[in-house]
Amino acid sequence: MAEYRVPGLDLSTRIGIGLEMLLDIPDREWGRVTDLAQEYGVSRMLLYKMRNQVEEAIRGALSPKAPGPQAKTELLPLDEELIRRVITVLPMVQGSVRGIQMGLELLFGVKRSVGYIHATLEEVGEKAAAYNEALMPAGPILGEVDEIFCGGAPCLTVVDGKSFMVLNIAAADARDETTWGLTFLDLVERGVVFHDVAADGALGIQAGMKAAELGVPLRPDLFHLMQEATKISKRLERLAYKAMAETISAWNALDAHTSPKPRRGRLPALKCLPEEAEAREMAAIDTFDNWNWLLTQLRQALEPVTPAGQLASTTLIRETALIIAELMQQLNRDDLTEFATSIIAKLDLLLAPICALEERLAPLRIDLDAETESAIVRGWRQHDQHQLSIQQLFPPSLHSLAQTFWDALARFHRSSSLAESFHSWLRPHLELHHSLPGWLAPLLQLFWNNHRFQRGKRAGHSPLELASDAPVLPLSAVIDWLVEAPSDPIS
Repeated sequence: MAEYRVPGLDLSTRIGIGLEMLLDIPDREWGRVTDLAQEYGVSRMLLYKMRNQVEEAIRGALSPKAPGPQAKTELLPLDEELIRRVITVLPMVQGSVRGIQMGLELLFGVKRSVGYIHATLEEVGEKAAAYNEALMPAGPILGEVDEIFCGGAPCLTVVDGKSFMVLNIAAADARDETTWGLTFLDLVERGVVFHDVAADGALGIQAGMKAAELGVPLRPDLFHLMQEATKISKRLERLAYKAMAETISAWNALDAHTSPKPRRGRLPALKCLPEEAEAREMAAIDTFDNWNWLLTQLRQALEPVTPAGQLASTTLIRETALIIAELMQQLNRDDLTEFATSIIAKLDLLLAPICALEERLAPLRIDLDAETESAIVRGWRQHDQHQLSIQQLFPPSLHSLAQTFWDALARFHRSSSLAESFHSWLRPHLELHHSLPGWLAPLLQLFWNNHRFQRGKRAGHSPLELASDAPVLPLSAVIDWLVEAPSDPIS
């Protein structure tokens, strides 16, 4: 293979040698092969190899083809840049260091040491970190804040609740006031502006917000609360089905004991009378049905807009929630009582987003009649589903007012569900590596923010595109830059 590096053997020369070698004697003079070898300083074996390659290329080009379109074949140059690209991309799609090493050998027949792969990942990880820090959302954001554990250590994440842009992935030694406070301060220093923060009941997050003096409302996460309620619903459902099965067993046992016909084998145990089993069955079903009805009412009560299309009143919500909690306690189950007690304890926090919405809209509602307000609110609820704009729904005199209403309603948020969704994507990566290497978090953050969603309301757009007012580079271009020399800038 080294003989191909002879300066005189460029492409046109090799083609010419190959064509001459195809000539048969006497068309090719005797001894010409030896003369060519001496002239170019190569072996006779290489000359015959060129002949075979040229012949193969000619046959491939001129051989009859099957009708219809032909399959396209693209040849990738196997150079160091391609190898670096593979090393960079594989961790983003769940590739361990050892897996990368094996993939390189199996895919391309090249071997790279674990040390080389680590060094490459460290290098591109540093570039990815710098890239991530330079990108910020265009305006104030709702920060969805959460924690995920990897190898027993917390990983702190911050996600933009609108664009789904990840602003922070960082392994930490703790998740206390100091750690979260420094995380928030770092984001603010980089230029992130929060208008609200949504999080679960983690005390470290709340304390960190105060320590960093964010000065924005904390929106308690309704997702986790309802997640616990869903677990209770499933538990009550299982108990109801169990009670139904016990009723059937009791009737079958009674029939076996009272039947005049002889029966082979041991009779089933008559643990209780069917009437007693039926009473427990009806009680279990009633508990399940009543709980689900109360839970539905609670969900609806905590919404900012009523089913009738009116803005919800915090006073009415508080009264309704307290009544629902009291009725839950009357179901006489410890887990339901505990849930109801937590509702009462968290009620002020649960009402905080709606209070903030009321305050934001109060100046606009002073001279606004109920009918117009209801029309604006109903329009907001339906505009996404029906692709309707303010200009289509309202006369020009209401455009500015309706836009202010819609903007305020759009900012209403109290769930960290996007952070939870990101964690569901992140978790397999963490499990694969058993920890969060310094190079992995920046690469995953870069990939997530630049990849385009395949479905849902964000389909066809990346988080960075949704968060930015300016055009952004496609993911492939960012990776091109990432695998280049560190000195090469990206625009």
